[in-house]
Amino acid sequence: MSDEKQHSGDTTRLVMDEELASLRARMQGQRASLVVISGWQIGKEFPLSGTEWVIGRSPEVPISINLQSVSRQHARISRRTDKDGDFYEVTDLGSMNGTHVNTSLISGTARINDGDKIQLGDVVVKFMLQDALESQFHQEVHQRIHYNQLTGLLTLEAFKPILITEIEKTAGNKKFTLAMTDLDGLKKVNDTHGHLMGSRVIQEMGAVIRSVLRPADRAGLYGGDETILLFTESSLAEAMKVAEQLRQAIAACTLEHNGKLVKVTISQGLAEYPTHGTTMEQLIAAADGALYAAKGAGRNCVRVAEC
Repeated sequence: MSDEKQHSGDTTRLVMDEELASLRARMQGQRASLVVISGWQIGKEFPLSGTEWVIGRSPEVPISINLQSVSRQHARISRRTDKDGDFYEVTDLGSMNGTHVNTSLISGTARINDGDKIQLGDVVVKFMLQDALESQFHQEVHQRIHYNQLTGLLTLEAFKPILITEIEKTAGNKKFTLAMTDLDGLKKVNDTHGHLMGSRVIQEMGAVIRSVLRPADRAGLYGGDETILLFTESSLAEAMKVAEQLRQAIAACTLEHNGKLVKVTISQGLAEYPTHGTTMEQLIAAADGALYAAKGAGRNCVRVAEC
């Protein structure tokens, strides 16, 4: 072999070694995850830490996707190890609609690689090896899609699946409470101080709600200044305590505009599952009726739905 060819071969091997070292260095800072790219909860990331993760509609599985087209235990993601290192597989668990990898229906188990798309019913997730910056990007996408940017509360479209899951999980065996709320006096704020100030009041309302609610509770923006609150695993008596704390916190909140103090209050209507309804529609209607009663009772109060 001539010196020129040997030198060329050495250079090629050196470049390949450098690229391999660079790839390994990047891999060390990456984590495996599934990111929803179509259908339910677009942008949601499921980090894959551990060795096995079942995906399904059941609220009891590690990766729960609340869609009727997804079987209760639809598929399983597994991390395996061989002489070359870690790799990942997906196994269909006898699902009703099957599991597809890159549009191909799998039979049993299939190996998955970075960037592969996995379809389960009407939802598509992407298997990814990503670093902290990429993970932060997907979290930001999810935040912008599923949360109202003014209040920090869930959008109604994101809240409803959570409520449906709570109904399915509870299945009549436990109680939880739903609340509908509405600000009192927002129209006067808009008429007197302008809609920018009104938006600031709504923003503050969202901050107060997020500070008062317990970690397991959920809050969504129903529309305008109306919100919908889920007090998980809470009877009416327990939910009333939190609702009253929220009422007091809103009443105590004072904003200033052009040297003038701006204050509002909040009215709330509560409905308990299954006492006042067993479906999402029934519970919302019952809580909304109680909210209407709170408004009629003079506002700045909490009322419970009629049985």
